Amino acid sequence: MPKIRLLDEDTINKIAAGEVIERPASVVKELVENSIDAGAKRVLIEVTDGGKSLVKVTDDGCGIEPDDLTLAFQKHTTSKISEAVDLERISTLGFRGEALASIAAVSRSVEVYTKTEASQTGNRLDMAGGRTAEIKEAGCPRGTSIAVRDLFYNIPARRKHLRGSEAELVHITDLITEMAIVHHDISFELFTGRRTLFKSAASQSWDGVLLRVFGLKAVKSMVPLQAEGRGWRLCGVAGDPLTTRSSPDRIFIYVNGRAVSSKSLAAALREAYRNMIPVGRSPMAVVSMEISPDLVDVNVHPSKREIRLLREEEISGALQRAVSEALQAHGSAHPCEVPLPREPPAKAAIAPSGSNQRTLPLQICGEEEVEAPVTVDDKPQLKILGQVLDLYIVAEGEAGLMLIDQHAAAERIRFERLRELFCQRNIRQELAEPLAIDLSPSEQILMGSWEETLREIGFEIAPFGGNTYTVRAVPALGKRLESAEAVHDILRDLFSRGKVAPESMNRDDILKLLACKGSIKSGKVLEMDEMRRLLEDLYLCQDPLTCPHGRPVMIVIDQGQLERLFARR
Repeated sequence: MPKIRLLDEDTINKIAAGEVIERPASVVKELVENSIDAGAKRVLIEVTDGGKSLVKVTDDGCGIEPDDLTLAFQKHTTSKISEAVDLERISTLGFRGEALASIAAVSRSVEVYTKTEASQTGNRLDMAGGRTAEIKEAGCPRGTSIAVRDLFYNIPARRKHLRGSEAELVHITDLITEMAIVHHDISFELFTGRRTLFKSAASQSWDGVLLRVFGLKAVKSMVPLQAEGRGWRLCGVAGDPLTTRSSPDRIFIYVNGRAVSSKSLAAALREAYRNMIPVGRSPMAVVSMEISPDLVDVNVHPSKREIRLLREEEISGALQRAVSEALQAHGSAHPCEVPLPREPPAKAAIAPSGSNQRTLPLQICGEEEVEAPVTVDDKPQLKILGQVLDLYIVAEGEAGLMLIDQHAAAERIRFERLRELFCQRNIRQELAEPLAIDLSPSEQILMGSWEETLREIGFEIAPFGGNTYTVRAVPALGKRLESAEAVHDILRDLFSRGKVAPESMNRDDILKLLACKGSIKSGKVLEMDEMRRLLEDLYLCQDPLTCPHGRPVMIVIDQGQLERLFARR
């Protein structure tokens, strides 16, 4: 067994830095938090190559005293606390004294310009490889500017596992968006080269930032939240149950000005929407809580994202009640109901070759469907017995008892039809009326790289002004893509599952996602005719036995298996 040895200081610093600095967004977070703690009213963030080559944060805060400049980059040095008891009353975003030292340890160079209100001139500090190279007087305005270059140059394994520049840029944009909401009294600007990615003006309320993040329609439907108790109070806004998302990316929870991850608070928020929104959907909400520092433990993880609350059950319960009461007072609280069609819908057919008309290629069960010739010889002799668990079709065939997964079957049918239309360059479906969707700043970044791919699969999307984009055409998924919410969901899933770049997905993967979104789901009750049409279409597929993702569409239990189950043989 190797002998135990004391690590050298350089190795210790790199290990410690790895806990604090995970990616370029971590550098931005630590530097911007320092700017906020310094009383800044304007914060500029410049990044190059997704922050891997350059992160520069400039503020108009109080600046750093000349005598403190070199000390600030040593480990465990901070102006926020002075003794252990101070950890029980933390009121600043930073306090651990690790960030600047960690940043310097994993970057090729750090350049600092800073000036206090009382100083006649500013000062410049240059660091290389975590060590001070030079410090001298320099002309600069009041505040601090820190430029970090070549992050993880000395940790190749960490740098190799960073994502592409655009993906890292999305993380940074989401971070600044999150900070701008709760610190609405500060002006933030994020830019890369000549392109501004996010900009907010200092304001007495967060209305302007919310408008930028959520869009006008969502903000207009939000209801205010307010509650308080012994040692805490909360305020915020909650979205209408009719305006939901496919992911919880628009739930923002803050404690004492810090964006936090709290399972209990998030669960309380979701519980308030139970029986109001469909399963698998997520509400939109912003909750800002002011809690007495002695009731909060923020020293759980170096990232300071996780917290512990002393009276967690009381505060979580109050949040749930506040949201429920606000929704009820607004008149929005009602169970989600799906209306059933009173009459069978008319059928639509694929337009003949050469026609300019764009019609719907397939919509299974309750919507449009394509007429497909089915011959008696092609169809297996099946006797449909019914549906169980609102998911599986039960049928009897020559091979025995068959169980068919209705979602997997519909997904296979739709995938093969979409692939055929894609190969024929006929997948585009024009909308009778254009849709307007509001994209977040990070989604706007992704839209640029996905533009060509989206056009190939049938989308026609163009900027309209501000955060708004117009949608004039969509992939041929029928009525399932006739709402702005549905289009937004598809885009969000493409951006996330596609690993932020279209080249990371082949076209079949994209068509699989579209097929899944457009197919009937589990829990849908099917009439006998719907089940019959579904099975007829399934047996016209090239590969009817599996869904596009490789899961089985059906299983067959033959007579011998049944007899063994009942101990007949």
